[in-house]
Amino acid sequence: MKKMTKIALFLITFALTVCAFAGGDTLTACGVPQFIVDSLSFGSAGASFATILPIGEQQTGLVTAFKNGRLIADEVMPIKQLDGNELAFKYFRRNMGDAFGAQDTQVGRMSAPNVVYFGGEEIPGLAKAYGLQTPVPYEDLDQVKNKDRFVNKTIENLIDRILLDREIRIAKIVQDAANYESSQVKTLAANEKIGAEGSNIFELIMDMMESALVRPNVLGMSSKVFYKLRTDKSVINAIWPTNNGSGVATREQIADLFEVDRIIVGQARVNTRKNPKKPDLTSCWGENIFAHYQEELSDLKEGLAWGMTAQVGERYVEVIEDKNIGLKGGEIVKAGFYQAELVTAPGAGILLKDVLKDA
Repeated sequence: MKKMTKIALFLITFALTVCAFAGGDTLTACGVPQFIVDSLSFGSAGASFATILPIGEQQTGLVTAFKNGRLIADEVMPIKQLDGNELAFKYFRRNMGDAFGAQDTQVGRMSAPNVVYFGGEEIPGLAKAYGLQTPVPYEDLDQVKNKDRFVNKTIENLIDRILLDREIRIAKIVQDAANYESSQVKTLAANEKIGAEGSNIFELIMDMMESALVRPNVLGMSSKVFYKLRTDKSVINAIWPTNNGSGVATREQIADLFEVDRIIVGQARVNTRKNPKKPDLTSCWGENIFAHYQEELSDLKEGLAWGMTAQVGERYVEVIEDKNIGLKGGEIVKAGFYQAELVTAPGAGILLKDVLKDA
């Protein structure tokens, strides 16, 4: 007992000595000398054990669900999430004949149903990483009262820019003639363009869609082309035969006219100049019209669709400390995803290029 008392007295004496040496003004609220706390590097000046910006369920849900209402990439090449976390995968490029081959479906009373195989060429694919990051100095974070709101806005801005890059990437794929059967791509002559004297864009689009290997059920274009199409005389006369060719058709009327499930209109524009102060904004979707066939339940193994996007895992968001930012250090907010855009059935689409009359 005496030995234990001596040990306790020694520890108390040592603690008082340390505190006296450190000075009363250096004690924390818990009575621990401040120099001991500093050595543990807590706080915004050196947050080596915890970041200041929060990443929880709210932020994870935000980065997963965020959409830019002006972008159409997810409608044109819908996202199909892969099983597992492997970036390498295999998918089928469809044989068009298999999709429409007649099958004998009659089953005898004691026999098994006929076996059908969904054919196609198995092709290796690889999901690539797409993402951005932005640094946030601790000096800036010291001024932020609502850090949840701050990080949410930062994530929104990052994902918005990443999705714009995806829009540009998919717009290039869709408008590339190499991604269609050669017989299903047409560059319009001057007298065939929308607005040209005597042109009939309605009949031209219908003829192209009917001659496709599989008739498209989705029609897409830029907002500029859509405006011209919905006021074109041949389209207006087809909707209202007794009209004089003037008026404006709705999106639903045009969908009914061309017998498609929906009309997709892209509004996104991109600055083609490096100088942001003098931007030259150009439509991502150009002056073309595309039409694709899509089965809602199609995926990388089954069903038929012109194109789709393979995604590995969910969207990713993380906050990482970086002591090299500014004087006090800072944090890096990073977001992105792993995807691969795939044309799985080139014969299930058509492309009309340069459809607008020169100004």
